Amino acid sequence: MAWLYTAAAVVLLPWIIFLAETLPKRQFDRHYRAAWVGFDLILGWAIIRTAYMAFRVDPRVQFAATATAVLLFVDAWFDVTTSANRAQFFEALLLAMCLEIPAALFSLYLARSVNHRVLELAEVDLPPPRHLWWRVRKKIGRSEKTG
Repeated sequence: MAWLYTAAAVVLLPWIIFLAETLPKRQFDRHYRAAWVGFDLILGWAIIRTAYMAFRVDPRVQFAATATAVLLFVDAWFDVTTSANRAQFFEALLLAMCLEIPAALFSLYLARSVNHRVLELAEVDLPPPRHLWWRVRKKIGRSEKTG
């Protein structure tokens, strides 16, 4: 998993340079270029941090992976909603659906997997899956009434 985040960070760096050179200096906002380049630098830092912690097998990778997921969702949202024309909209939508959202979901999966593994190693009882909680409550309620 760490190699995926490392590759993502390596790919993101030329993308940031491309954005810095090609985005208009001014669109609706005075600092349009700076906003997007700055955001992508933060996203790149989160991806690099996730890769670093994954390589170290650090259980705190779940926090970096969650931050990466949030930033990817935000990036997808603003790419789509700030598109200037139809062509840019479909390009942003395609990028969001094929890359950013799947990467964000993978990051959430990584965070959840690590969290469960940490709890298992700590020998903490995990609650039953959400869809089974109502069954557990009903059984507890019946056993208390009959007992």
